[in-house]
Amino acid sequence: MEGYLLSQGYKVLAINRNEVDYHDYSLFRKTILNNGIGLVINCSGFTGRPNVDRAEIEKELCWKLNVVSPLQVATACDDFGVPLIHISSGCIYNGYAKDFTEEDTPNFGIYDVSSFYSKSKHALETLTTRMDIKILRIRMPVCHELTNPRNYLNKITKYKNLINYRNSKTFIPDLCGFINALITSDVSWIGQDIYNVVNPNPLTTKEVVGILNLDENNFFNMNPNWVEMDDIDIVAPRSNCVLDGTKASKYYRMRTETEVLWTIINQKNGVKAA
Repeated sequence: MEGYLLSQGYKVLAINRNEVDYHDYSLFRKTILNNGIGLVINCSGFTGRPNVDRAEIEKELCWKLNVVSPLQVATACDDFGVPLIHISSGCIYNGYAKDFTEEDTPNFGIYDVSSFYSKSKHALETLTTRMDIKILRIRMPVCHELTNPRNYLNKITKYKNLINYRNSKTFIPDLCGFINALITSDVSWIGQDIYNVVNPNPLTTKEVVGILNLDENNFFNMNPNWVEMDDIDIVAPRSNCVLDGTKASKYYRMRTETEVLWTIINQKNGVKAA
């Protein structure tokens, strides 16, 4: 569904790495040239399965997929003057002293006590400061596909133990809407440009669970065990924070998290959106 949103009005070529190894610099350059690519959206990267702890084990692979490969993609795009949008992560901040803007220096990045995953994401931003690239920071992706293992909603319905934090999240259809709005705007594509693409009014985990349990068909029926971070067996520290999406909102109105949840609940129950 989300891919359809960007295919309206555009010819979208979704490149599968099994078909075209876009980590191969020369091959990727040929793909751009042979297909007349007018804009690249890089969604690839290392997230780790089942979670970011995997990056602590596979550091070399994490660095390759989150730093080396995106740099090669950016260089190839520069070679042909092709605009580049890179989907990244806002997990380079931690804490609730403020809602973090694009201007704030990361406090959970390459120079801090953080996860290796977060270090790799911050490293890419640091290495592309003089390149023509638009970096979209997203957090805790949410989508309609409730069986998708990368979907935040799928995760919290599967976990027996939950921790109550307020974190920014990104509704994938709104991310696609923002990208479309950015592409059709008169924004400059020269230099590095960063956007926090998150839905406003972020909810705590308990607030999310409370709304999901309001579903009249009782689909979610969640009764989790609430624990503290110290009770969870994890290897890497976690990012918990709220991002300020004011800059991105100038191009596209992201729905509030409450609106997003009811959109998903209503669609699941066959209720058409107004």
